[in-house]
Amino acid sequence: MEQNDLYQLMPIFKRISDQQLAEYVCLYCLNTKQYAVLCTNFYNYTSSNDDHAYFKKLTIELLLKESPLSHCKWFSSIQKEIKQHGLDFS
Repeated sequence: MEQNDLYQLMPIFKRISDQQLAEYVCLYCLNTKQYAVLCTNFYNYTSSNDDHAYFKKLTIELLLKESPLSHCKWFSSIQKEIKQHGLDFS
C-alpha cells in the first residue's frame, strides 16, 4: 500500500435468503473519493466466531499484500461496484 493511501472500511450486507447473508467488504478511498469491493464473505446460522476472525484476518492480508488502488476496480458509487463485483464473480 502507498504510505499516503487512506481508506475507510465499509461493510455492506445483503440478505441472500433467510439462511444466508453476504458481507461486501467495501473500501472508500479518501484520496480518489471512489469505492471498491475488496472481497465478499458469506455467513449462515452455522458461521462461528472462528469464521468471523478468519474473514477479518483475510481482509487485513488483502490490504497488506498489494495496494487496493492497483488491484481493485473503482467506481463512483457503492451500488455500481457491488453490481459489477457480482457480475465478475458469478
